[in-house]
Amino acid sequence: MKTRHSAVTLYIMLFLISTCLPAAAHNLWLNPADHFPQVGTTVDIGIGWGHKFPADRIDQEVKEDRVQEISAVDPDGLTTALTKVSPALYKLSVDKAGAYLVTAKIKSGSFTMTAEGRKWGDRKGVADPIKCVNYHIEAKTVILAGGSNGNLGFATGQPLEVIPLTDLNSLKNGGKLDVKVLFQGRPLANAAVRATYAGFAMPDIAPHGSSEKGGKKANKKGVKKAKKHYPVETVTDDQGQATVQVDKAGYWMILLSHKPPYPDKETCDEYMYNQAFTFQVR
Repeated sequence: MKTRHSAVTLYIMLFLISTCLPAAAHNLWLNPADHFPQVGTTVDIGIGWGHKFPADRIDQEVKEDRVQEISAVDPDGLTTALTKVSPALYKLSVDKAGAYLVTAKIKSGSFTMTAEGRKWGDRKGVADPIKCVNYHIEAKTVILAGGSNGNLGFATGQPLEVIPLTDLNSLKNGGKLDVKVLFQGRPLANAAVRATYAGFAMPDIAPHGSSEKGGKKANKKGVKKAKKHYPVETVTDDQGQATVQVDKAGYWMILLSHKPPYPDKETCDEYMYNQAFTFQVR
């Protein structure tokens, strides 16, 4: 009886980890009204939040205290502030030709799974912890003003960051976007790079790793293949670079998630760094 009880308890714990952890893995993204403005204009930049990337690029409401920081690096490499209109809308003044790199992040923190579900806090702050995740969720987008791409490859210093290597001014339907992925300023090899476009029918864009529902199915030769959940799925090479094939005009999002181990296992189990990089294909 005791063995059966232990088995049931273990099953419940595994079920909670596999089903409840993804619920916390929201994404943050940026929705510029114009990715290619003229110099001297003002660009509206919306805040996206949630699990889906619908045609209007809006999923869930952004709460007042959700976004901790939003700023831009201008074509000269100088940090410039945005004007807040509401929790979900900011304005950027464009007064130079070149690339404006806009970044945002939510407040970081920890959540821990228990037999009673997810609780906010680390292992030391909850009873009977199963698994703790220390999360860092950020976003980045690029605005190219005046037809110039100056400063496009500048690294803003986000923990997990996408650096576009292809001029987005010339990127069109059927083209390829080469990117470099950095973690703590260094190329990240073998990182999963997933991309989708606004309106793609997909149940969940949050990158939860290989445990996503759907599993594997056999091809005509009987060999099992992993089921794809995104229009584009690839991995970075040894230099942290990857190529994203874009086969549709419109707004796109590249999703990254990196989960290194947490150094103090008594406090937490792993980090979770998520970044969503948005761009437009003309």
